[in-house]
Amino acid sequence: MAYVDCDSHILPEDAFDDVPEKFRQQGPRIETDAQGRSCVVYPARQRNIPDYARSIPNPFNPRPRSSGNKPEVRIADMAKANIDMQVLVPSNGSFYYDVEPELGVAVCSSYNNAVGRLLKKYPGKFLGLATVPMQAPNLAVAELDRSVRQLGLEGAVCYTTVGDKDPDAEEFWPFFGKAEELGIPVIFHPVNTGPIVGGWRMTRHYATRGYGFWSALGNSMENSITIANLMFGGVLDAFPKLRFCFLEGGGTQVPHLMEGLAAVYSAEGDYDRLQSKPKHEPIEYLDRLYFSVRTTEALLGVLIERYGHQSWVVGTDYPHADTMGSWPNTVPMIKARKDLSPSAQDAILGGNALRLFDRQR
Repeated sequence: MAYVDCDSHILPEDAFDDVPEKFRQQGPRIETDAQGRSCVVYPARQRNIPDYARSIPNPFNPRPRSSGNKPEVRIADMAKANIDMQVLVPSNGSFYYDVEPELGVAVCSSYNNAVGRLLKKYPGKFLGLATVPMQAPNLAVAELDRSVRQLGLEGAVCYTTVGDKDPDAEEFWPFFGKAEELGIPVIFHPVNTGPIVGGWRMTRHYATRGYGFWSALGNSMENSITIANLMFGGVLDAFPKLRFCFLEGGGTQVPHLMEGLAAVYSAEGDYDRLQSKPKHEPIEYLDRLYFSVRTTEALLGVLIERYGHQSWVVGTDYPHADTMGSWPNTVPMIKARKDLSPSAQDAILGGNALRLFDRQR
């Protein structure tokens, strides 16, 4: 059984090398100061960051650049952690959907090219996710097709909003149709430099008190709202073969989510004005939905008992400081859990991820 980390972030050194010269002034670049701290400088994106997100940790604020962005270091760390494969997730801030479409697709294309080079150089170690300009759905469809067919990437990463729109808006349906046609999953990841649920309430204490809730609470909320909209907005029914994974929200959001959506589905009480609803009860979609879980979730065993072991994957958030899989001890911590059977442990550590990416054959 191959063990797969479904949430490992990367910003390769050459991520922006293929951005055309005409975008150099407003496009992204990686800069390092005299103290060795790095950040992404991206004028076109930085002017659009919500004010509440400017002071919290993000790629545009200088900090030590992780050595994990170097593939040889990353592979050595994988061996240390007993991880066989990593899903490469973009470091999110550079790819949100609030720049001009032509610039957006150029930046996405350059990043995808860099990931494609890694896949070619290190076969069997990584699964690449394509980032695409969802602010221009036609360009997103073309870039996704190119990234999968020409570069060998095996999934698409999306953020939980596109400006003030949710991903169930019908203008995005051609993107979901292309992903289904290609047989790849769509991976949702919240992003803290775009619109996040709670906004100021999640972040306002960071500057003065050093804490905030955008990751610990906001991610699961963003994922839950996205799932609700995909389900009740018709996407899950329109694309019945499409698989989805939701990162950094944990698994214990799922019981509350499913019970809440069941209440809406009932079309009773506060919801008696419901005009259309999914073809199936919310729980019946769970076999197409995957969630990255933390090794320390106290109720993980309860989730398995209630819903089965098919929906959960590990995602460490490597190499970020808030590694959610207790890296490098992700594997032994799952293996040590007495509330998980050996088959459930293997499913969470790799089997489910291989099914998500259609790697079982």
